[in-house]
Amino acid sequence: MSRQLLLPALMVLLTLAGCTGDPEPTPQAPPLGVPAPQPPPGPEDRFVFAAKGDWGAGTPQQASLTAQMCETRKTTPFDVVVTAGDNFYKPDGNATEGNYYGPENCLISYPGHQWRATWGNHDVGGDSTRTVLGAERTYTYLAGPAQFFMLDSNRVSDSQTAWLEKELALSTAEVKIAVYHHPGLTVGLHENYSPVRRDWMPLFEEYGVDLVINGHNHAYEHSVLNGVDYVITGGGGSQIYPCVDDQPWLVSCIASNHFLLVELEGPVVSVKAIDPEGRVIDSFVRGCTPAGSPPRAACPPGS
Repeated sequence: MSRQLLLPALMVLLTLAGCTGDPEPTPQAPPLGVPAPQPPPGPEDRFVFAAKGDWGAGTPQQASLTAQMCETRKTTPFDVVVTAGDNFYKPDGNATEGNYYGPENCLISYPGHQWRATWGNHDVGGDSTRTVLGAERTYTYLAGPAQFFMLDSNRVSDSQTAWLEKELALSTAEVKIAVYHHPGLTVGLHENYSPVRRDWMPLFEEYGVDLVINGHNHAYEHSVLNGVDYVITGGGGSQIYPCVDDQPWLVSCIASNHFLLVELEGPVVSVKAIDPEGRVIDSFVRGCTPAGSPPRAACPPGS
């Protein structure tokens, strides 16, 4: 056989054997306590997550709500659970069999389960929000069409505010979501948190944040102010607080245990608040256009 025929044949054999180059390096796992880096949004334009706050109380309400989250996961799969803080009570900030490993078992044993947590005032007494849930005090990550900005409202410092503005200015995500514990808009027992209203809420308006998720008041609230949707999801398992006020920016306040199911489809954000019995106690959609309008993304029927 001639050399001209031998060389192409040899290259084919080497390619089939995987010997034409060095093997790909094994990816390294991220350090413990640091959220895994996420790829930038691409063809994957859909993302579903759940969210809850004020939850790790070791109560029957926590257990029943978590059981409903696991049931919902069977029909609407999600890997990520976002927390709005106050993740661990009694003892504050520490995960135990009673407030975490027992009542959250069906959730955390789900293949692919991931926490994306923030720190509440009850979490600073221990370190389990970092060591168990894997959350630093401030971080950002990308998922589907969204970028999340996870903030520590226990300390609304100039440096954190500067970091937030820098990250918002750099973001090209279709959907921007901010998550932290203390709400700047609320009609619950805890009053509006003035440092957040003063330093962060103007940035949300300036840089087009779509959705803000908070806790602290143990109820469900939905408010809209200057184009931003604010949701309090503080009904994760602690004692429920009443709605004690009314404001022109308030859309809904419901004193009930609940979690959020959030579905992102391109720029469309669909939010449902679901109680321990699986009932949708409130819902809303933003980022869509009504039927007959120039297409961006069609609103679901009845929205």
